[in-house]
Amino acid sequence: MARSFEKLCKSSLKNSWPIYLLAFAALATGVAFGWLGVHALQTETLGQLTQYLDNFVNKANDVMIDRSQVVKNTVFNNLFFIGIIYILGLTVIGTPAILALLFARGYSLGFTVAFLTQEKAGEGVILALTSVVPQNILLIPAVFLASVAALSFSWLLIRRFGNSKLPVMSGILGYHVLMLVVCCISAAAGIVEAFITPDLIKAAANFLKM
Repeated sequence: MARSFEKLCKSSLKNSWPIYLLAFAALATGVAFGWLGVHALQTETLGQLTQYLDNFVNKANDVMIDRSQVVKNTVFNNLFFIGIIYILGLTVIGTPAILALLFARGYSLGFTVAFLTQEKAGEGVILALTSVVPQNILLIPAVFLASVAALSFSWLLIRRFGNSKLPVMSGILGYHVLMLVVCCISAAAGIVEAFITPDLIKAAANFLKM
């Protein structure tokens, strides 16, 4: 099973490496622009965000969390995002939108991490590790894989227009199976964000107030 999966991954990278590279470039560019976006903020805006962060850290233990509602929201939002990528992959014209979504996800991640680490230094690193990293360990790879699958399937459809004899059934089956796996990973990321991340943030807040 493990060897078959390894062979599948190697074959996918060998045959679709330009698509992997394009997706990675979109995500990495988003992270870079998000990082630069923090430096472009006005001093007043940066001060307001820092004050909001300080208030949040000070009151973290007092925040009551409805975990059942949080998990519903996070899982729904994650699956909705993956669903948009899935639908775009079924179209020939969805490629720019898929890359834009990857860029936006990277921008959000880069901006958040840059803001925390720039304004709070070591404390910011702790907050980033507890508030951003846990769910994104699962979510970012899931979004990346979904985007690569969608881009690959769109490219298959484009090639199909030029060659009607090109088989697509295996591609359709593989696309849907991979998207199902990605949805499971995204749902798991939502569960982590609801049930693990809040406790990590509270622990970090207590540590920083010591």
